[in-house]
Amino acid sequence: MQKIILGILLLFFCVVRASSQYYEDKDVSIEPRNITKRFETQTWKTAFILPERQVNLSLLAPVRYGLTNKIELQSFLGLWAYRVPNIYLKKNWFEGLLIISSKHGIVYPTQGLKIFRDDDRDHTLNRDAKIPQIVMFQNEAIASYVLNPTCNAEEPLWIASARLGLDISITSKREDSFNRMTFFSFYNRTASFYGDKVLYAGLQLDGGLFRKLYFNVGVDAYSIDFGYNGIETQGNLIFHYNQQLSFAAGIKYIMTRNPIEKENNFAPMLDICYRFGKQGKWQKGLFGR
Repeated sequence: MQKIILGILLLFFCVVRASSQYYEDKDVSIEPRNITKRFETQTWKTAFILPERQVNLSLLAPVRYGLTNKIELQSFLGLWAYRVPNIYLKKNWFEGLLIISSKHGIVYPTQGLKIFRDDDRDHTLNRDAKIPQIVMFQNEAIASYVLNPTCNAEEPLWIASARLGLDISITSKREDSFNRMTFFSFYNRTASFYGDKVLYAGLQLDGGLFRKLYFNVGVDAYSIDFGYNGIETQGNLIFHYNQQLSFAAGIKYIMTRNPIEKENNFAPMLDICYRFGKQGKWQKGLFGR
């Protein structure tokens, strides 16, 4: 697993280096003219921070709010629907062509697990499972690099990102009835509830294909107590109806390994995002045009 994580980070820095050499002597100047501004390329998994007072509302991705130009708040509404309070803070530490940020979150899944236990058609949790009090902490370092630095506000940005994170949990006394959840990708995401340390690393590429059609592709590797446990890959197409409203459709392929079996699954994804508030300088162009 350590080799996979090191390979992901090495690939990210190779892409950054190759891009910087390509654009070193490139003339990116433009003459004054009427332009159609680029749409937002940077997604929630990148190191970019929303500008102050900008809000992004989404169904599957987290709701995002720019508290300041350096601090962003995030929360998954879908988890709140299952009584799982969650809040994340993302802080920008350095911004240029290379953007470095960190994200820190806290999740209280106890009530949600009780709901899941009582309505679990796949019997992932035992019916008589006694759910302990659980508080999960997530800490993540994120680096993003703009592959095509340009003053042209029409040209979509292409952004490569790398993430490295750790999930740990504090729990009250765990009963034997609280069995591990092995269904689908639950095993990787809930392993910290049982005292394990979950290390993960990921790569993502965001960019634009046509005037209103953008994309992102990514891969994440998970390690439970420093052993290999799973890889998730995903790809999405994003159609920007306008600067405020966009629609996303994609697919995720999950390969997991748990104490019972190896499991491979596809999961389709559909999402909608609505933005309002201030626009960022990367969306406007380098000179705010």
